[in-house]
Amino acid sequence: MPAKETLMHDRYESLRPGALKPEISGAFQEMHAQPASPADNIGGWSTRASGWALPRYPWMVVDTPEGRCLESTATATVSDNTSIAAGDYDWGDVIVESTCTLLAPGEGWGGPAGVLFRFLDSQRFYAAVVDGDGYAKILRRVESSWDALAWAPVAVAEGKAFDIRVEVIGSHIVADIGPTRLEADDGVLDRGRVGFIGSRPVRFGAIKVTAAAGEAKRVAAERKAAGSRLTAKRKRFGRPVVWKKYDTPGFGPGRRIRLGDLTGDGRPDFLLLHLSSSVSRAAGAMTAMSADGEVLWQLGEPGPPPAEESSGDSPVQIHDIDGDGKNEVVCVWEGEFRVMEGDTGKVKYTAPLPPMQPIPDVFKGSVNHWGAGYSDDGPTMHPSALCFADLAGRGSPRDVLLLDHYHTLAALTPEFKELWRTTCVHGHFAWAYDFDGDGRDSVMAGYQHISPDGKLLGRVCLTDHQDAMYAGPMDAEGKGPAKILMAGGEDGLLVLTPNYDIGQRVMGHVQRLAVGRFREDLPGLCVGTVLFHGNPGIISLFDSTLKKLWTRDYPVAGATLQPVNWDGSGVELMFWSGIRPAQGIAGGLIDGEGELAVPMPDDGGPGFCAFAHDFDGDGLDELMLWDRDRIWIYHTDRDAPSGRRYRPVRPPLWNMSNFQSYWSWPRWE
Repeated sequence: MPAKETLMHDRYESLRPGALKPEISGAFQEMHAQPASPADNIGGWSTRASGWALPRYPWMVVDTPEGRCLESTATATVSDNTSIAAGDYDWGDVIVESTCTLLAPGEGWGGPAGVLFRFLDSQRFYAAVVDGDGYAKILRRVESSWDALAWAPVAVAEGKAFDIRVEVIGSHIVADIGPTRLEADDGVLDRGRVGFIGSRPVRFGAIKVTAAAGEAKRVAAERKAAGSRLTAKRKRFGRPVVWKKYDTPGFGPGRRIRLGDLTGDGRPDFLLLHLSSSVSRAAGAMTAMSADGEVLWQLGEPGPPPAEESSGDSPVQIHDIDGDGKNEVVCVWEGEFRVMEGDTGKVKYTAPLPPMQPIPDVFKGSVNHWGAGYSDDGPTMHPSALCFADLAGRGSPRDVLLLDHYHTLAALTPEFKELWRTTCVHGHFAWAYDFDGDGRDSVMAGYQHISPDGKLLGRVCLTDHQDAMYAGPMDAEGKGPAKILMAGGEDGLLVLTPNYDIGQRVMGHVQRLAVGRFREDLPGLCVGTVLFHGNPGIISLFDSTLKKLWTRDYPVAGATLQPVNWDGSGVELMFWSGIRPAQGIAGGLIDGEGELAVPMPDDGGPGFCAFAHDFDGDGLDELMLWDRDRIWIYHTDRDAPSGRRYRPVRPPLWNMSNFQSYWSWPRWE
C-alpha cells in the first residue's frame, strides 16, 4: 500500500522525562474517579498497564542521544498487561513504523516487546514483536487467548536499535521485525489504535502511522455520522440538572456511605463513614445527616483525607434490626457490635464480637489469602462487612451475616448470638436468597452455598474470590428459574445453579457486575461487567444467556454500571462514572449500545464518587455525586411520565456495600 498521508507522527515532544501515568490515577480507581494531576505525563497516550507483579508506572519517557523515547521497565508474563496506545479506534488499513531496542532483562519471565496495531483495548489487538524465546512473531490477542499467526527466528542484539514496520490491508498483515519478514492473514480485528507492548525492558523510538489517501477522510466521515447519532440520542434523554447541594466539610467520605431513613419521615438520610485505621475495616467515625442536610449526630473524629482513598467495605448498615418499625444504625464500633437509634445515635444495645476460631492448616495450605492474611490471629473475628438475611423465616431479614476479610463468615441472630459459621472463600460480600420459597434465606458465601441452618448445599473450588454476586431470575417477567452470577475476579464471569453447577467465562479480572433491562430489542435482562486488575476499564455487555453483545475500552473512573431509571421507559441506563470534563474526562450514563448517552455537566460539581437512587419518590432515579467536601444530587430536566410508572425492584438500602452487585428487576405500577 503506497503511503500517501500521515495520520500520526509522535516524537513524544509533548511529554517530559519521567513516569508516564494513566488518565485516572490512584490505586482504587474501581470505586473512585481520581484524575491524574495536570502535571502528570499523559500526552494523548493511554496506559492500561496493570498486573500483580508490575511496577505501578512501568512506562517511562527518557531522553537519549537519538531523541526522546518511550521505555518499559517491566518484566512481565502474558498474564500481565503492559500495553500503551494512542491514535484513533477507527483506523483501519495503515502502516505503523518505529524503532525498538531490547534492554537488559529483569528478573522474572519476560515476554513480548514490539508494536501494537488495531488495538481496541488491552485484550483485543495485534502485535508485531520479538518474544522471549528469540522469535519474531505476529500475535493476536482476544480476551485471555494469545495466538501466534506467524513466527520465525530473529537475530537482534540487546542494546542495539532495530526497525519494526507493519503494513495491514484488510485481513493481510506484513511485518518487518528487524531483518525478519512475517506475513499472516487474519480478519478478526478490522480497526483500532496503535501503540507498544513492553513485557520486558525495552525502548521505543518515535512512532509514525501512515495510510492510503482517503483513510483520514473516511474516519472523519464515520466520526461525524456517529456524532450526529449521539447528539440526537442525548437530546432525547435530556440532561442532568442540580436538585440539591449539601456541604460536608471535614466529615465527607470516599465510597463509604450508607443511605436509609434515620428520622422516620420516609426519606433517605445519609450516614458518612470513616475507617478507624488503614488496617481495620471497622468504622472510626460516622456522621448522620438528614435528607435536608442537617447534621443529626456524629460519633468519633474523622481523620484527614487519605492520600489515596481505600476501596474496602465497612461493617455498618442502616436497618430495623429489632423490628420496632424504626431504623437503627447497626455497626461494629470499638471492638463490639453496637445498635444505635437512627435519629439520635443513642446506644440501644451492644454485644461482643464472635470469638475467632483458628483456621485449619490444611485450609491455609490450599487456599490463597489474597493479601489480607487469614484473620485468625486475634481473640475475635476481624469484621470487614455485615449484611442481613432472613434465616429464621420471620418475614423480615433481621439475622446478621458477619464477614471477615476473606475466609470466615458467622451467622447471628438479631441479638448477635451465633447460629453457625463457615470457613470458605466467601469474597467480599454475601448474598441471601430464598430459592425454594419456604420463607427462609439460604446464603451464598462466595464459593459456598449454605442452607439457613448452616449446612453445605454446594461449592466450587477456584483460584480467586467473588467480587460481586447476584441471584435471581434473568427473564424480564421475573418467572425464573433463578440463576447465580458472580464477578469472580481472576476466575472471570461465573454462572451457577443453586447446586453450584458452574459455567465459567475466563475473560480477565471481573470486578463489577450489573443486571438489568438495558436493551429494548432483547427479551430478558442483560449483564454488564467491568474488568479491573490486569486489564482495567474494559466494559462488556451480555444478554440473559451470557452471550457477549459488545465490549468497549473505557478509562478506569469508578464504574459500577448501576442501573438507572432515567426516563421511565422500562429500559435503563448504566451509571459509568461521575467524573467531570473539568477533571479531564466526561462521565455519566451509558446505554445498552455502550455510548455515553447522558454526560455529566461541566458545572464544577463533585465527581469523585457516584450513586443513583429515587430520592424524591417520583419513580425516576436521581444521580448523587460526592467528594469529601460536598454532595450534589441531580435529576433529569424532563418531567416524569404520566400514567403507569416504571418502578423497578432494586437492592435494599439495608445491604449496601462497595462490593454489591447492582441489579434491577422490571416492575410497572
